[in-house]
Amino acid sequence: MRASPSRFAAATCALALLAIAPVALAAVPEPPTGAPPASAPDTSRFLPAWLHLHASLGFGWIATPTFLRQRYEAGQDIEFGVETRMRKNFRLRLNGEYQALPALGQATYQTVIFRDLDGGEVRDTLSFDWRARGWLGAARMEAQWQALPHTWLLGGFGRGYLGAGLRAFHFADPFTTLDVHFPGSSGWAWITSAGMRYDIDFLGPVLGAEVRWSSLDRPQDRLQTWSIRIGWQGR
Repeated sequence: MRASPSRFAAATCALALLAIAPVALAAVPEPPTGAPPASAPDTSRFLPAWLHLHASLGFGWIATPTFLRQRYEAGQDIEFGVETRMRKNFRLRLNGEYQALPALGQATYQTVIFRDLDGGEVRDTLSFDWRARGWLGAARMEAQWQALPHTWLLGGFGRGYLGAGLRAFHFADPFTTLDVHFPGSSGWAWITSAGMRYDIDFLGPVLGAEVRWSSLDRPQDRLQTWSIRIGWQGR
């Protein structure tokens, strides 16, 4: 029995399709996977990447002049600000500082009430006993240079205000008028400072022990202070 030409042609086509099906299936590319989602922006920082926060806490005291040192106790010292790390071994800071200065003591003043015709003086004595709260506020630019591993040398310059915590006294009577301004009274001053800091990587945060000397140049005197603080280095 002979197959018809049409049936032979159909069988031939079927065999050809079976032969090329695996090749055609292999050539079909797989659908592309979805693009990875864009990473969320870092919102944990509110400062530019080149600025870093820092803060420190400790206590400070007046060293000289002696009559002011005896008038004030050591008090809490707080500092905070921002810094830029210009190089690996150099950074520049803008600091704000507040130091409490508890004031206590006694003072005795003698004043001339009047002079007689012979030039003799009649004096009166005034005694003061106080307990008050003075303070020192300052803002300064400070450079820090790493001289040794973990060890930084500090130097700064700025402007500050000393609130003496003591008010001036005014006395008046029909014979005389007297204004008493305590030496070391409140006022503005230029500030220079120098010190040293040792950094410690404490399980992530960088902490540092600082010691700093400061000089306040005022019209009536030159006030020198010391402070010791523990500082936190922002990331």
